[in-house]
Amino acid sequence: MRNKLIHAAIERFGKRGFDAVGTREIAAAVGTPMSSITYHFGGKEGLYLAAAEHIFDYLRDHVAPQEEDMPSADASDAERLDAICNSLRRVGAFMLGEDSAHFALFIGREQQDPTPAVLDMMRERIIPMMFGLSAQVRFLRPQLSEDEAKAVAVYIFGMAITLRHARASLELLLEQQPLNDATKAMLLDQLEQSARAVLAGGVQ
Repeated sequence: MRNKLIHAAIERFGKRGFDAVGTREIAAAVGTPMSSITYHFGGKEGLYLAAAEHIFDYLRDHVAPQEEDMPSADASDAERLDAICNSLRRVGAFMLGEDSAHFALFIGREQQDPTPAVLDMMRERIIPMMFGLSAQVRFLRPQLSEDEAKAVAVYIFGMAITLRHARASLELLLEQQPLNDATKAMLLDQLEQSARAVLAGGVQ
């Protein structure tokens, strides 16, 4: 029941925000009394934080570039590029899938108006991954300052995330709803090509 409540909360908080959604609605969506929310989470705020924690844990563990997948300092540039692009393709594939829809809405709201507790989760679960990615960028583009490398890391990671946030525009532009597998593969290829250009210094 706990997981069902979390998934129902992610969907509703993502679509309408914290203030617009009541615990009665979430409990009814999964066929349980409101007391279940109090029992598992202590209340609405606890449920919201559990939903955020679930999202960030999932992204950290299953989607984001993994530290063990990143090359060591003595790797070649080609090996480093391949590893980064493989990780970005994994992020992009997730963003093109339906499982990312509610996650993206929830995170999008938090990116625009973050709550302190969720910011703490981001610092703990997401920012270390971004530090790791920016370190890889500096290996490939040593002329960049530390802050510039961080900006590039956010930029290329953001390109993958855009595949979800620009989904409606993509479907309209490509006159395809939903996007088929061949189109998704093409978009991932374009993502990789763009990332390689940025990482090679072709985009300043």
